[in-house]
Amino acid sequence: MRIETVWLGRGGQGIVTATYIIANASIIDGFHAIANPEFGAERRGAPVKAFLTISKEPIEDQEPVKTPDVAVVFDDKLLGAMRFVVDAVKPGGYVILNTGKSPQDAAALVGRDDVNIVVIDAIAIARKHLKLDVPNGPLAGAFSKVMGFPSLQSIREAFETQLGKAVEENFAAVKEAYEVAAVIPAKKVDASARPKGIISTTSAFLTGPYEIVGWREVNKAGAVFPGSSFPYVTGGWRIDKPVIDHSKCIMCRKCWLYCPDDAIIEAWVEREGPRGRRFRMKMIDFDYQYCKGCGVCAEVCPTGAIQMVREI
Repeated sequence: MRIETVWLGRGGQGIVTATYIIANASIIDGFHAIANPEFGAERRGAPVKAFLTISKEPIEDQEPVKTPDVAVVFDDKLLGAMRFVVDAVKPGGYVILNTGKSPQDAAALVGRDDVNIVVIDAIAIARKHLKLDVPNGPLAGAFSKVMGFPSLQSIREAFETQLGKAVEENFAAVKEAYEVAAVIPAKKVDASARPKGIISTTSAFLTGPYEIVGWREVNKAGAVFPGSSFPYVTGGWRIDKPVIDHSKCIMCRKCWLYCPDDAIIEAWVEREGPRGRRFRMKMIDFDYQYCKGCGVCAEVCPTGAIQMVREI
């Protein structure tokens, strides 16, 4: 038996720790395991993927996984830009998805009927037990449920050796996820079919797409245009997004002052008055392309006009 997995999420969600926990727990249970993280930009919110191979026999190779048996996705918004990860899962394999959506909506998001889909609201479970948006423990519990290994007790031992703190809280999250994870079986599986694609083995894919040009096409003297942060759309990093009730907003602009990402904007809008006249007025709005969902705006709002709403 040999199971190859890929774990996909964002920096700060505990992707690498999750693979180490499952690897250590599997070794305790008598398996062989090797975990290989692969980083792009090492910053919170940036996409990260990690490979984990578990086998009954010694693992001689250390190559990244290209066609996994299991894909564990920590953020359902990654399924758009990282569609090829889901496409690379072998028919009959598993896609374990952290999402607040219903199982039916999650299945539609995955968009494959030849794989088993596991749906778990790992963020809600992590917030309940850890008061943090770190879903790695619950996803480890979901993995254990559908694969039949490693055992819950071994996962607990792995938390003790790997983390050495908050063991009971993490283990409570693991157990709840193990119990409530919803499994949608594959409708049809062709054992002879191949995956639609493979997973790239370079970190460049994390911020792509890239176009490779020949040396004849490079500008003379290697001149390039000035760089800008505008192409790096960071709105996909959110777990919660700010929503404003304009009836409570007093335009104090504290949200604009404290926003670390310059994602608060003043927009001119037209409104109809009581006697049919139309007025132009300014209102606070959000640039969701760059809002990371930090919640600072909601914290500083003196009237409670801004509320954070769960997005994934």
